[in-house]
Amino acid sequence: MRCDVWWARPAPATERLLGMLDHIERERYRGYRMEVDRLRFLTGRTLIRAIAGRRLDIEPERVVLDSSCYDCGKPHGKPRVVAGGAPEVSISHSGSLVVLAVVDGAPVGVDVEQIRAAEVDELARMTLATSERQLFAALPANDRRGAFFTYWARKEAVVKATGKGMSIAMTKFTLTAHDEPPRVLSSESSEVDPARVHLADLAPGHDYRASVATIGDEPLSVREHDADDLITALG
Repeated sequence: MRCDVWWARPAPATERLLGMLDHIERERYRGYRMEVDRLRFLTGRTLIRAIAGRRLDIEPERVVLDSSCYDCGKPHGKPRVVAGGAPEVSISHSGSLVVLAVVDGAPVGVDVEQIRAAEVDELARMTLATSERQLFAALPANDRRGAFFTYWARKEAVVKATGKGMSIAMTKFTLTAHDEPPRVLSSESSEVDPARVHLADLAPGHDYRASVATIGDEPLSVREHDADDLITALG
């Protein structure tokens, strides 16, 4: 299962990029109070349209996205490209990075996390399964922050691939240790099947952790690309 991963940095809000947003996305864009959040959102939607447009052989402006929540129908769910033969996509952003994962024919989830100041011991108690918490607690204090965000990025990629996001408790499935190749070891959630979830860590650079997950019968093969020039050319 080939997965293409595209990395970008938040782009300036040019007239063309803003013009690609539909009316619902414009409302979401204006709703962010911080400029960096607006620009990350704008860049993510632009990136989806740029790559999907290439796949569908249409202009980015013609790519239609639907972010309806699977549960309530409100437009805050996982984005979907509305077109026959469209690829599956997943988007994430943190700090100065925006990432898009694209797969044909299989659900996909991607997550990037900036390693930042946080009460990781408390967060670990809320997000890690029992055996994961035991391994985490045994780590030297200086290693816990990076380890936690590795776990978090992997787990969020998994729940995003299911399409149900954070409605699936991260404590309901267990992953390999943070310093081992990522894999689901066991699960109490029907949506997370260890035999069908495939995980890979990404290379976001220093002070970040990132992972991608697919659900299917084929092993995962990942290619990472730089999208900054692509976004610049559109703007």
